Amino acid sequence: MKYDLGIVGGLGPLASSLLYETITKNTNANVDQDHLNICLLSHASIPDRTAFILGKSVDNPYPYLLEDCKTLEKMGVKKISIPCNTSCYFHEKLQKEISVPINNIVKNTVEFVCKSGYKNVAIMATSGTIQSNLYQSELKKHNISYTLPNQEKVMEIIYDYVKKGKDVPKTLFDEIVNSLDVDAVILGCTELSVVKRKLRLDEKYIDPIEIETNNVLAFFDKL
Repeated sequence: MKYDLGIVGGLGPLASSLLYETITKNTNANVDQDHLNICLLSHASIPDRTAFILGKSVDNPYPYLLEDCKTLEKMGVKKISIPCNTSCYFHEKLQKEISVPINNIVKNTVEFVCKSGYKNVAIMATSGTIQSNLYQSELKKHNISYTLPNQEKVMEIIYDYVKKGKDVPKTLFDEIVNSLDVDAVILGCTELSVVKRKLRLDEKYIDPIEIETNNVLAFFDKL
């Protein structure tokens, strides 16, 4: 059997399951057979991306990501999705070794920001994503200004709440965003996509999981 889409998941598990669910809910289907054949590898034991990037761990996630991508490639998938913004740190290196196109969730999100006409955004992301300048460098290419909120508080939401399966207090989230004078907020960690659903945030909060879903479905619609 051949699959259409391969997902390298577990980064974290809630985020990858949310991507699968969002793709399924947004597929124009009347019966089961109208849906994409998807292989989700929920590889939760992949080492923490942020810890490695920040030099707090020597356990490199790259070999694990490469192994999973090669597994999906051998399974015949036509597209690979990695629902983890921080993993884009390894994207270029991965793509050089894999013939199947791997979505870059950061670049796709910034393209959405451009098309939407936003000129000033905030970036909520892991410290690994922020230190790697993944979003900042892409936004600069398009002359979009950006603001970085309280990073300690953002990491608290991601690591002390979402990754531990706890609900994020609305007061904590509001403490971060209420002082921001921006057009929109990029939820630049797929764990924050989970928060958007839980707190029912409006469209001012740009969700890379939603953008990834639209990108995936548009790709297969063209085939």
